[in-house]
Amino acid sequence: MFRNSKLIVWAAFCLLLLPAHKADEGMFPLSQLNQVDFKKAGFNISQKDIYNPDGVALTDALVRLGGCTGSFVSEEGLIITNHHCVFGSVAGVSTKENDYLENGFYASDKSKEIKVGLTCKITKSYEDVSLKVLDGINLQTEPVAKKEMIRKNMDALIKAEQAKYPELSIEISEMFVGYSYTLFRYQVLKDVRLVYVPPRTIGEFGGESDNWEWPKHTGDFSIVRAYVGKDGKPADYSPDNIPYTPKKFLKINPKGTKNSDLVFILGYPGTTYRNEPYQFLNYQQDHILPFISEWYGWRIKTMEDLGKTDRDRYLRMAGTIKQLANTKKNFEGKMFGLGQTGLLNTKKDEQLQLMAKMQSAGVDTRFFKEIDSLYTIRLSNAKRDLLLNRFNFDCGALATALNIENAVASNPKAPGKDDKEFWNKWKKARLQSLNNTSVADAELDALILAELIKRANDLPKSDRVKALKSIKDAKKWVNKAYAKSYMDETAKVRKYLDSVPWEVYKGKDPLREMAKALLPVLKVIELRNNEVNSKLSALLPRLLEAKINYGNKRFIPDANATLRFTYGYISGYKEGLNKHTAPYTHIKEIFEKNATDNIDYRLSEPVMQLLKTTDINKTLLDPETGELVVCMLYNMDTTGGNSGSPVMDADGNLVGVNFDRAYTATLNDYSWNADYSRSIAVDIRYVLFTMKYLNNAENLLKEMGVSL
Repeated sequence: MFRNSKLIVWAAFCLLLLPAHKADEGMFPLSQLNQVDFKKAGFNISQKDIYNPDGVALTDALVRLGGCTGSFVSEEGLIITNHHCVFGSVAGVSTKENDYLENGFYASDKSKEIKVGLTCKITKSYEDVSLKVLDGINLQTEPVAKKEMIRKNMDALIKAEQAKYPELSIEISEMFVGYSYTLFRYQVLKDVRLVYVPPRTIGEFGGESDNWEWPKHTGDFSIVRAYVGKDGKPADYSPDNIPYTPKKFLKINPKGTKNSDLVFILGYPGTTYRNEPYQFLNYQQDHILPFISEWYGWRIKTMEDLGKTDRDRYLRMAGTIKQLANTKKNFEGKMFGLGQTGLLNTKKDEQLQLMAKMQSAGVDTRFFKEIDSLYTIRLSNAKRDLLLNRFNFDCGALATALNIENAVASNPKAPGKDDKEFWNKWKKARLQSLNNTSVADAELDALILAELIKRANDLPKSDRVKALKSIKDAKKWVNKAYAKSYMDETAKVRKYLDSVPWEVYKGKDPLREMAKALLPVLKVIELRNNEVNSKLSALLPRLLEAKINYGNKRFIPDANATLRFTYGYISGYKEGLNKHTAPYTHIKEIFEKNATDNIDYRLSEPVMQLLKTTDINKTLLDPETGELVVCMLYNMDTTGGNSGSPVMDADGNLVGVNFDRAYTATLNDYSWNADYSRSIAVDIRYVLFTMKYLNNAENLLKEMGVSL
């Protein structure tokens, strides 16, 4: 029987203590939908209409598309998502001659759809496996041992489940650290094709100037189609594949919404950190957020400078630039929100009050000091650790060299070249690792390494790395190193690993030498961080337990890229919190922005003519103003990963596509706030308007059940 029964019973008890939901924050897992009073909230549908394990429901129309969300909108596998979610894929199939990123793309029939490197995952079912994951663990289990036991139990569960369902992808997600684990079964569709992309001056109108801002006028939507093999089973791309038939697809409400209407979202929100101790927020505010914001800013400028005179080169980097810029502004928004709300002090006060309450009750509170001591270690090393880890994360050539040197260090006495078994295993592992360390642009890669060396040598003397101290001119050293090395030539590395792996094993060059010298330093950082993380993982369940017993705290698991539900209402800002308090934007405001000199507000000629259209089907016009709505604002609880999520009305019909949060709502990752938390969608009326009046995409509109 389970040796950890006391811990497991407590885990189950904790989940039962979750208080009834009130109309504020909430990214509800499917297992907690019963906390919502659907009738009182204003729904015209029930919980089973949203998720029904014994039948068909709205969740069957949802997909995870890369790091975003999408939803089926036809019985032939059409998926609507965000323009920015397919941005990199569109850039990847664009050329100077066929610049789909700039001009848009429309497949007037299925034969013209373009295969892109996206996959979509569909949640088939889930199961609580906490008892099995925590089997063998008790309250005395050491943190590092506990982490390893959890990993082994999860691996065994996934292996067993995969054997039962070989056609599905199996994942186990941690819902509460050290307490609760859920197994998810996913169907994965690998053949996804581009169907419709609006021109960039619609899909990215406002650019970085409007990113994370309100008011917004961005037509951030695109459409792809999922395909399967002729037998209806998931398959790799083939021209003979057929469109996927989903169990459920969303109906579209072309009339949209009005102010104060109930709306809800299903989606795959990324990671939130609401159940962490206040010291975590301190670490974010003082180190992670400012460092990443500044470093990404440097990388963005460097890439933009390199792409100024070479459009094809820029297109190759465009997806990365957009991702970095998105994160940069998100982190800046978090810093702003933390400063405005004083959230760090609030969380600190709550934690100190909780500790005092427990002490007055005679309860052991030593774990609070243990958490604090662990964060003292993390905070004291933060500046150095964050910088040095970028050598492995951001420089492909050095990351390749580090990977090889790490493998050499773990097998210092390699056998002769005739030992085929050893070399086959060695090269296979190295070739797989190249998928994460390849170099797309050698000049950019070299500039990144030179900048990292310079910054490392600007650290306080006590923090500098011996292997880098002797480099006086970083750019000069790097240029010489790259001239002698082939670590920046991914094709050559692959060729040598495949044909003469023993020569790669023994080979030496400047980047390999640097990697060899850096490896022990990075290992120390890795081991220290792993130890801190393991100990924190063991302490956080005790903090959770304390909050439940003494803090009168309700809990919803932090978001973790699993399917969630959230609801709210069309809602503008209070006076004084934003210059645009209304919950909708309109076309006339696009022209007002375009009248400025800001390049982010440019309009191509076809788009300019589209927006001047006056003979618009009345169904699409706001009945109160007679104008076409572009974007809408609501007070739902969303975060990264909700990009592309369908915004649905009280009847479960599609009325928008979620794509952003307002600047102050980037704080959602740490806490939801009634005044500041606002999310943004492109209104379905603007989507349909663009498809009909720009491209006359009647085939797609008909397939989506829309008649205008």
